[in-house]
Parts: sequence; C-alpha cells; structure tokens
Amino acid sequence: MSVRRANIADAPAIARVNVDTWRTAYRKIVPEDYLAKLSYEKKEISWLEIISTAENNTHFVYVAQNNSGKVVGFAAGGRERTGKYVYQGELFAIYILEEYQRQGIGRQLVQSVATNLTALGLKSMLVWVLGDNSACKFYEVLGGKKVDEHQTIRAGVAVKEIAYGWTDIKQLTVDNPPRPQGGMTVDSEN
Repeated sequence: MSVRRANIADAPAIARVNVDTWRTAYRKIVPEDYLAKLSYEKKEISWLEIISTAENNTHFVYVAQNNSGKVVGFAAGGRERTGKYVYQGELFAIYILEEYQRQGIGRQLVQSVATNLTALGLKSMLVWVLGDNSACKFYEVLGGKKVDEHQTIRAGVAVKEIAYGWTDIKQLTVDNPPRPQGGMTVDSEN
C-alpha cells in the first residue's frame, strides 16, 4: 500500500472511489435513488478541475494505491474554506473503498494531508462529517475534538454535520504518527 500526490491521470479512479464509497458509506443516510444517480463521469470532471488547480497551494489531493497500483482511496485538503473557524487547514474529503478500510489507509491519508498543511505553515485542521457516519469514531480515535455541528440538506434530506478539529496537527504528521486513544485501533473506519 502506498500514498502519493494525485495527478490528472488519477481523476477517473478518484471519481470511481468517490461514487462507490458514497454508495456504501451513506446508503442509510441519503436516499437510494440519489446514490443510484451518482455519475462517475460528472465526478471525474469535478476531480479533473480540482487536481488541475491544486498547484496554487490552497488545496491538494492524495491517493492511496494497493500493491497492484489500483487507487483504493483518496483524501483532499487545503486551507479552511469559510474563514469562520480558528482552524487554518481543512480535510475536505477522505474516502476509502469499503474492502480496504481498517487497514491503516485512512491514517496514512490523514498523515499526508496534515504533513502538507504543516509544510504550508498551517498548524490546525478541521473536517466535516455526516453525523450518522461511522467515520466519526475514526476522527475521535485520531484525537479530533467535536468543535461544531449543524443541520444541512444533503441529497434532499436534512442531516447533521459535525466538525472535528485538531488545534495542533503536528501530532498527525508523518513524523508524529497518531496513536490510538480509548482502546480503539486507529483504523476504526478508514
């Protein structure tokens, strides 16, 4: 398993992971008809744009590959987008195919994002997650603290979003790998 910076050629694989993980992770949270209509092609266009503009240091994307070179997960991060929070950086997205979860990939992707944010001089980070998502435990195990929550509409359904924050992301970087807290493994979800 390896993690590296994404490039344009990764857009189709990232789109596939994005759609497939939405269909598994959110199947009991958002309507099935919405998930069925998710399009690999539309997601690929979005990811092409995101990756192609990643050179400006406001955002970046990493992919995780299995030993055969197949992209099995990705994470995107950058500067916090709203300016409403004291957190300087943001983990925008992290998705790993279901059959590759609980193998340390999520931790590696978070480490890559945190390390990149640190290289940009950013010291803190937040991530938003759907409240009914089991990934909440993953962020808690990594030391994330619940810092905000609100209701929003996703796929036509009112859902709770929770923000987890880290005031010092140095603890998450490659030089300082996260240690499990509370008796759980670091890879509880991702």
